[in-house]
Amino acid sequence: MNLSKLSQSFKMSIKSIMGNKGRSALTMLGIIIGVASVIILTGIGNGATSSITDSLSSLGTRMITVSMSRGGWGGSTRRISLSDMQEFLDENGDLVEAMSPSISGTVLLKHGSENTTAMFSAYDASYADIKDTNVETGRFISEYDVKNRSYVCIVGSYIVKEYFGGANPIGETVKLNGTPFKIVGTYKELGDSSESSSDNSVTIPYTTAMRFLKNKNITSFYFNATSEEAVDAAVRELKAYITKKLGTDSGFSVASVAEMLDTISEIMGTLTAMLAGIAAISLIVGGIGIMNIMTVSVSERIREIGIRKAIGARTTDILLQFLVESAILSSMGGAIGILVGMALGSLVCKLISIQFVAKASMILIAFGFSLFIGIFFGIAPAKKAAKLHPIDALRSE
Repeated sequence: MNLSKLSQSFKMSIKSIMGNKGRSALTMLGIIIGVASVIILTGIGNGATSSITDSLSSLGTRMITVSMSRGGWGGSTRRISLSDMQEFLDENGDLVEAMSPSISGTVLLKHGSENTTAMFSAYDASYADIKDTNVETGRFISEYDVKNRSYVCIVGSYIVKEYFGGANPIGETVKLNGTPFKIVGTYKELGDSSESSSDNSVTIPYTTAMRFLKNKNITSFYFNATSEEAVDAAVRELKAYITKKLGTDSGFSVASVAEMLDTISEIMGTLTAMLAGIAAISLIVGGIGIMNIMTVSVSERIREIGIRKAIGARTTDILLQFLVESAILSSMGGAIGILVGMALGSLVCKLISIQFVAKASMILIAFGFSLFIGIFFGIAPAKKAAKLHPIDALRSE
């Protein structure tokens, strides 16, 4: 391609665009909205995915969760007991290195005349070997607490702030469902320290919980695999072991954090792609707008086209001029759309407290697609202009 002709087409296109600033701006608006929508939605989707996966990763990629059905174990009359889980741990030391039962629910927490409904959890001391306990002051549950069914607890930052004015509450007493518990530790702030957040929580030894709640039925267990490579094998062996104990492969689930991460990443990736696809529809609408405006532009500039052809311009020169003009409009719209999308996406994510993740690949794809749309929808008007006969064009006015 002759660079001088391309340069000439570029200059003429810029002159035409600047000569109709209002119309050019409206033409680019559809592209701007389309590209901005793609950037915003994919950025929010990627940010949400990152937030969820980071939260799960903090649990530890070697952690395995065993959850039992509360409604009859899938028809089996047998139940998995703590001793069964301990037996698995003892027999599979090459696959798993720690195990903790888990009991959860809600409890009425009271201090003085104030009370709240707090999230309640109960574990073994070995839970600290499976997951970061996020204890800020004091300590977590000890083997002594578990063995002696001690009435001790660890409380969240909301309880510390709301009932103790932010002062260190270690050694103080709170009542759980009317029973006094001594505070031996506090958790780090995990949410926003509000009543509805995860910071409104309390943890006690599981043995105390079984006595306290008068319920010896444990329905959840946490295991820690010896290594990330051993996770899959540990999950398979746990499923086979529980199936053998229950006599059925239903009524329970065994899942690793790694599996959950893969599943969530896949789901969120599909959802983000769907959102990007929906947003891309507005790019097509923007392309149709470019085609309409370029068609109008050709109609308005028929005499100009006739003069150019009369003095020697070839069909390819006219075609190039209008294609360059549509490409400039779409590329300018794409660039502005990227800036708008980045700004609005960052603002929205800041308001909903997640990270805005705009991947370079998606930005390039959005810009490239906008450029393609502009050129594609500019072909028909450009061909129409290029096919005009100079005499017919000069007679048009």
